[in-house]
Amino acid sequence: MKRTHFIAAAIAVLAVLVVLIAPVAADNNLTDHIIEVSGYGESTTTPDKATISLGIETIDKIAFKAQEENARIMKKVISALKAAGIKEENIKTNQYSMYSYEIYDYNKLDGFNIGDTVYSVTNTVEVITYDVDSVGEVIDKAIEAGANKVNRLQFGLSNEKQKEQRNAAIYSAVKAARADADAVAAALGIRVTGTGVISVSQSYNAVSYANVSMDSVAMKSASPSPVAPAEVAGGTQISSGTLSTTATVSIVFTY
Repeated sequence: MKRTHFIAAAIAVLAVLVVLIAPVAADNNLTDHIIEVSGYGESTTTPDKATISLGIETIDKIAFKAQEENARIMKKVISALKAAGIKEENIKTNQYSMYSYEIYDYNKLDGFNIGDTVYSVTNTVEVITYDVDSVGEVIDKAIEAGANKVNRLQFGLSNEKQKEQRNAAIYSAVKAARADADAVAAALGIRVTGTGVISVSQSYNAVSYANVSMDSVAMKSASPSPVAPAEVAGGTQISSGTLSTTATVSIVFTY
């Protein structure tokens, strides 16, 4: 008799569990009602940051003289950069080297003879300016002061503007994804009711001009006397163009 009562109680408990579980199972089936789409967004703007790599190369048969001349010119260049509005914290040495080599026919320099052993000293500084319109003037001032190398010029975005453009690109990507989801829903005769998993990725590419040619002002002797660009062609003209920030999102929409 007791065994019969126990079995009956167990059956009753199972029945209750079935009643409770059935709605949950039905709700779980709703997770199958999804539309998964990707969206691409892009935001274009003009750069507000420029990074310039400027250098000085001096050559002499005596290492110390090449080094001394290089230091003298670099002091003038840094003073000229500051006078052009570049802050001291935005001027940074990023390369300094000295090496020796022998003069041959193919690398002959004015003031030296074939067979001479000379020393080359190069000092390069990285300059950052947030006044993009002044880049040409900054280069001119540096060359007038004695710089004879422009190794790299790169345009980019300040941290504040980069964040602003990233947000704009993400917003555009999300709008595109929602438009696709709505189009799918309309074609199926259903309605988007919510969202599930959302993932975001983005990329930002600066425009870089590497190894800018400076043949017109390249050093031809141990004591370079470059011609000021302003005297040659009315100043260096630099065009920054535009930069694009892109974003891609993947969104699961529910219906």
